[in-house]
Amino acid sequence: MKNKLTIKQKLFCQHYIETLGNGTESILRAGYRINKKDGHPDRILAKSLASENLTKPHILAYINSLLEKSGLNDENVAAQHWFLVNQSADLSVKARAIDMYYKLRNKYAQTDNIDIGVHAELHAVIEHIRTILPIAGQ
Repeated sequence: MKNKLTIKQKLFCQHYIETLGNGTESILRAGYRINKKDGHPDRILAKSLASENLTKPHILAYINSLLEKSGLNDENVAAQHWFLVNQSADLSVKARAIDMYYKLRNKYAQTDNIDIGVHAELHAVIEHIRTILPIAGQ
């Protein structure tokens, strides 16, 4: 198995970082020959080539090494996440950061495990309250 990157593959990886993960644009910028008969780039083929490139372990390893060199690694991301969770200037950002933490840690209960009997009981209580309290407009 060939693990050396071609020049175009290296360019694809560099452009993939620059375009924040836009594989189609990265293929086009890296110089892959994918023009249609009319001379315009075939974006569907570019998307397909990008998808294929991103399945190759040596290309993914190179992208990861570029990310590491730029400082985007687990340690730095964790530090930034910690900052967002602990800041109080923007509470919506804080809430999203906390939500992300819970999702990553699988702290949310699975909805498929909820007892259906609890829902039926709750529905019965709500119906009973409706019969007792007068509802506006009736």
